[in-house]
Amino acid sequence: MIQRKTLYKTSVWLFTVLFLSLPGHVQAQFTSSINGFFSKEWEGKQAMVVAKPLQGAPVIDTTTIVNRSAIFTLKLTEPCAAYLWIDGLKEDIQFFIDSPKISIGVESGLFGSAIIAGSASSEHWAEQFTRSKHGRDLDPDDQLALLNALTSGDSLTAFTLECKLDSLRTLDRNAVANLILEQPTLASSWYLFASSMFSYRQTLDLFNSLPTFASYPSYQRIKAELTQKQLGKKAVDFSLPITNGKVARLSDLTSRFVLIDFSIRHQVSCQKRHFDLKKLYQKYHPLGVEIVTVSVEFDRMYGQDALAKYPLPWIQLQDFMDTPTITKAFSVHYMPDNVLLDATKIMIGRDMSVQELDAMLEQLLNK
Repeated sequence: MIQRKTLYKTSVWLFTVLFLSLPGHVQAQFTSSINGFFSKEWEGKQAMVVAKPLQGAPVIDTTTIVNRSAIFTLKLTEPCAAYLWIDGLKEDIQFFIDSPKISIGVESGLFGSAIIAGSASSEHWAEQFTRSKHGRDLDPDDQLALLNALTSGDSLTAFTLECKLDSLRTLDRNAVANLILEQPTLASSWYLFASSMFSYRQTLDLFNSLPTFASYPSYQRIKAELTQKQLGKKAVDFSLPITNGKVARLSDLTSRFVLIDFSIRHQVSCQKRHFDLKKLYQKYHPLGVEIVTVSVEFDRMYGQDALAKYPLPWIQLQDFMDTPTITKAFSVHYMPDNVLLDATKIMIGRDMSVQELDAMLEQLLNK
């Protein structure tokens, strides 16, 4: 009986301190106070809240648990994911900072998990976080087979397994996109969108579904990037040296269509893309299609070695990680990526699969 009364009192205490704080509306640029309430055995332990902004270093506040409570204050540019660390606790408590005042209650053995009040996003963030951090992957046997294929140079096996892995990644991206669209007004949905990788078209569709966050700096940044990528705009002209001291300039190319292919040579997905592009090049180059591969290399020495090991039948240029020029001009953040241009260097396609390119070029060339 005494144990049941104690449990009841603890429950009342925890719910009372949590729900005295109601969630508030938050804009970009705000200060959030995180109030933690803990069980007696954690008295005197160190605790820390780590916020993870989309850009910049983590924002951290540390304190000591006194009288079963701890208060953290964080100044943030915009709402973001965070976790609570407590010395001795096996797992960090994941939550989302989207309000000026948030309460987190953790009572050992009472609820089995933290109770979070004042954050509209935190309930959904648990599922969003799990989905974004634990994606599908090849089973252990396939992972080993892929490693062996890469080590032995077995391109066919590597490409086959890469296709399988790419399909799993596509399923993950679609699942994450659905989570975002289910709650398009939650700050955590914007955070999940802005911290994930999607295809150009999927990015554009999701962005247009999230106008609630127009005041966020990250929204304006992504808006500027999408404007930079917008189809119908003229591509930025560029010139880079190629072999034999010659210089390739985009504006000098007179082909009916130009495909700019962005890649990293050692990445299996890019090697698979080049394998398929060779067939496309053989089919359409005589009809006026040129390909320019911009390969991103670690440095110039590595780049020269890569040119010798991975020759391609079309124009090859190199961008470097320490001083990117073309990839930056075309707002490329992941590879493989590509941009299709018409004869006037207007962008007419972006981030297309080889199958999509084949269908589009066949249609354009048969007009």
